[in-house]
Amino acid sequence: MGALAAYVAGILVCGSLPAVPHPWVVAAAGLIALLFTAVSPWRRLALPVVLAGVIGGSWASWQNTLALENRLPEEAHGADMVLPLRVVSLPTMRPSQSRFGEAAGKDIRFSAEVLETAPQVNLRGKRLDLTWYRAGAEIVDQLQGGTLWSMPVRLKRPRGSVNPHGFDYEGWLLRRGVYATGYVRPRDAEPRILGHSAGVITARQWFRNRILASGLPRTDLILALVLGDRSALSRDDRRGLRDSGTAHLIAISGLHVGMVAGGVALLAALLARLAGLCCGRSPRGLVPGLSLMAAGLYVLLAGAPLSAQRALVMLSVFFLAWYWRRRFHSAFALGLALAIVLTLQPLAFHGPGFWLSFLAVAALLVGFRGRHRLRAETTGVRLPGLVSAGLQRVRDLVRSQWLIGLVLLLPSVAFFHGFSVGGFIFNLLAIPWMAAAIMPLLLVGTLFVGTAPAQWLLGLADAQLGALMEILTGSVDATAAWLNAGLPATGWLLALFGLGILWLMLPAGTPGRALGWVVPAVIGAGLLPSWAPTVPKDQGLQATVLDVGQGLAVVLRANGSTLVYDAGPGRDGGWSAGGQIVAPFLLGEGERVVDLLVLSHGDSDHAGGFAGLAELLPARKLVAPGQLVRRAIEQFPETSSSRCVAGQTYRLDAMHVSGLWPVRLDLSGEENDHSCVALIEWGERRILLVGDISSAVERQLARRYPEFAPVDLLVAPHHGSRSSSSEALLRWSRPGTVVFSAGYRHHFGHPHPEVVARYQRHGTRIFSTAESGAVSFLWQSASPTPVVQTAREQGPFWVRH
Repeated sequence: MGALAAYVAGILVCGSLPAVPHPWVVAAAGLIALLFTAVSPWRRLALPVVLAGVIGGSWASWQNTLALENRLPEEAHGADMVLPLRVVSLPTMRPSQSRFGEAAGKDIRFSAEVLETAPQVNLRGKRLDLTWYRAGAEIVDQLQGGTLWSMPVRLKRPRGSVNPHGFDYEGWLLRRGVYATGYVRPRDAEPRILGHSAGVITARQWFRNRILASGLPRTDLILALVLGDRSALSRDDRRGLRDSGTAHLIAISGLHVGMVAGGVALLAALLARLAGLCCGRSPRGLVPGLSLMAAGLYVLLAGAPLSAQRALVMLSVFFLAWYWRRRFHSAFALGLALAIVLTLQPLAFHGPGFWLSFLAVAALLVGFRGRHRLRAETTGVRLPGLVSAGLQRVRDLVRSQWLIGLVLLLPSVAFFHGFSVGGFIFNLLAIPWMAAAIMPLLLVGTLFVGTAPAQWLLGLADAQLGALMEILTGSVDATAAWLNAGLPATGWLLALFGLGILWLMLPAGTPGRALGWVVPAVIGAGLLPSWAPTVPKDQGLQATVLDVGQGLAVVLRANGSTLVYDAGPGRDGGWSAGGQIVAPFLLGEGERVVDLLVLSHGDSDHAGGFAGLAELLPARKLVAPGQLVRRAIEQFPETSSSRCVAGQTYRLDAMHVSGLWPVRLDLSGEENDHSCVALIEWGERRILLVGDISSAVERQLARRYPEFAPVDLLVAPHHGSRSSSSEALLRWSRPGTVVFSAGYRHHFGHPHPEVVARYQRHGTRIFSTAESGAVSFLWQSASPTPVVQTAREQGPFWVRH
């Protein structure tokens, strides 16, 4: 176990460094450590451990180096080419959108493997993540997993927004081995289907088509449970599952793999018994062989997610030990699974699924050690065998959910900025229902899908899934099932909380076990919405320009107050920077409410994320120009609101907010020149936010406020477009620092080189979210110079390249 732990530790340490060390550097450092170990008195014990750690670190270093090299070169970004491709994923579809609303056709996302090299760059065998925008009905029917195509595509280097507490899109692509992203360009050349291929993805597509053809109401849930395909789940269903703490039930995990292996093991045991009666000898290898084969096929059919890989390894250890009549420690099986998963993907631990999966199993292994069985002599009551066994199963279920809930509380808050209050109760209902009735019906029905008996079985499972979802979503809607929360602000509080949880996991009867309640109960206040934000009073002004791509979202925090200027891009029913970037940032920083939310104007790249943000964090007051404030407030009528107009002021503790533009109230609020221009003052520090105003408005501002003092920070108007950032604006505002909020190598070309040169001539310090990720400035009251941090400089090694 020591060598196994050292091997895992070597991989974890190497993958956590800010830069990837060269494998030979790791090997050389390991050799030195081995030499020192060889002369120590404990060398017989230490040498295997040190050697395993060196091997783990060297392996991770080599694999991480290859992963960084397996990305489209910068010089090939935006290249157009026609490629022969094999679709290697189940395509996901959604209604197409335009700036005017829903458009004709479907947007199809899929992964593909390049079959032959291209003239510009060697792409053979590379994995691409592609989108086909506004595909017609014929393409929707033809584009399926396993099909072969010739497609005109435009490729992009894997790149995404980088923000504190946000989803790590680049890391997700890196762990999946994606070489480039891009989209299909049918106008360049006609895409052609070349044929079909055999393989696992073709089998998955076949089952998917048959399940969809069944016409059952909840095929979305059936696809998730059988194939691991959650693309069809609605936004409301996803939220209901999250809020009820049952999202793990539709993510293929050890529960599902164990049910498959257990069911086949029972059948195999029956066959072995019959063989023994008929032939006089029972084949011992039948049970482990058939069980592992069935579990392995199911894992492949479900797309081999990490949690299923872990379960398959642990099952393999169990069955092999049973076959060879060997005793083994359950911790060894978990450690071996951990080592194998990290060997296959050394960066797997950067994903939340890794920690949720392994911590849940570890909690069960620790919590069920030394547990006391319910016996007649301990209760004083003699119970029938079935009743006793049933009560024991109930006790085990309650204890398992209690243990998992305790252990996953902090990871849930860390990864998802909250936790399900009722998850314990909901799981007591959902898990037995899923395990005893729904999953067996689904698995048998899927095995014979397309036949009349299978349709009947799937129909029974579908009806129960519908009933279960009705109960879960109804209960969630009726209660505050999800609680937004942040981690305790200091490390020692976090450590004490974790220690209290571990103490509670000790077996019943352990002296002092009840004291484990004290620490989490006291420190648990740190998980409540009232917990103080991480920039408490009297510790400065923090201004963060978030990386939302081609859009804008700025967060200002001081003295316990929060101002948000714009919510980034978004669209109805789809991705929203407000919900996926701005809200996670605020929740991760300990904020639970927005004191003042300003929408500069109605363009979707500024106001599109408003609904997504407001659904997760309430705003005490909304300010927007003209009629925009009325349209925005229709969705959230309980929010106080007012129109942005010159001369209007707001006080947020030490922050003073002044409206400088527009000068009229009777505006639509949609045009760039209707943008709400706000000056934020904190002591002597001044920040100017101007939306998308043009040079014409810039000149009017200069004339209207001739005695305007220099600003410390300016967020460039219109993302650095040539239509803005005129000489008049720069001479009037005299910014010390400017930030361009723009998309990486976006087709608009922001910021324009002429605009950048203009700021440089004025001696302005320049940042761009496209290059730096989110940019954060922290001013202390005693110093006029801010502490500047960029998300890419602070992030993991792959976002620094």
